[in-house]
Amino acid sequence: MAATKNLNLTQLRRISLLLAYLKRNPYQNKQAILDYFEDNDKGFNERTLYRLNQTLSRDFGIEIVFDYNYDGYYFDEDKSTNPEAFLSLLEILVTAELFSTNFKEKNNALSYVEFENRAAIETLPNFKTVLNAIQLQLPINFNHHSFYHLKEEIYTLKPYFLKQYQNRWYVIGETEKGYRTFGIDRIENITIGTKKFKPKTEEAKDKFSHVIGLNYVDHKMETIKLAFHISQKPYLVSLPLHSSQKEVNPENETSFDIELLIHPNFEFRQQILKYGSLVKVLEPQWLTAEIKEEQKKAFESYLI
Repeated sequence: MAATKNLNLTQLRRISLLLAYLKRNPYQNKQAILDYFEDNDKGFNERTLYRLNQTLSRDFGIEIVFDYNYDGYYFDEDKSTNPEAFLSLLEILVTAELFSTNFKEKNNALSYVEFENRAAIETLPNFKTVLNAIQLQLPINFNHHSFYHLKEEIYTLKPYFLKQYQNRWYVIGETEKGYRTFGIDRIENITIGTKKFKPKTEEAKDKFSHVIGLNYVDHKMETIKLAFHISQKPYLVSLPLHSSQKEVNPENETSFDIELLIHPNFEFRQQILKYGSLVKVLEPQWLTAEIKEEQKKAFESYLI
């Protein structure tokens, strides 16, 4: 996506507005799109729309398609190349451009912004090295410091892809013992090997798409049924626990009931425990029993 460096703030904003509009309102005709931009961008016209569509398809693999059955345009995420990654990158670029523009006008922009935590500048060299190894299909060798095991270990990894989770970057790949995840900020003395490997990127992404977080478990997929307090519905609708989340029993006005199809792992159980009394596990029964036991232990710890 090197071509993003050629896009200015106006173009980035227009792409962001266009994709967001079509995600919310698919199958819009050309006039409806132009009317929308009339309210948001006075300089936007039919020629601008054509050039933007060409740029998205040619440079980024993002497809805005006209559907003759519905007589309108829509954002075709199935035919687009890594649409979620592109949207995440677009958000970063628009934010960065806004900061850059603001810094030129006023040098106190950061006085009005608070980030979640410090930027991990020290991880950037590792990030570049890992990404380079992924693109070259070469293994990486490194020392790793685990938060759980207070010792340093040496690993060789076939890196398949990078993933951001909770404001940290991780590399996901395969060691001789199977799939593993490593935090970029906990890697030291990284070197790139010389023996090419055949990437399994899509297989790896598929495996990790069925877990919450990054802790892959070779456990059968299960349907998990949860009942949340109704007050949690707006939050869970806007930020689902997992892409497989779907509402069940929508007529229920006292709880928000959902189903997930996942490999239940440690991070998922931690997510459930985080909600405390605001969630109840309905199925499977083994998970209900496990969460009850954990909540019992938490309660008993206050009695000591």
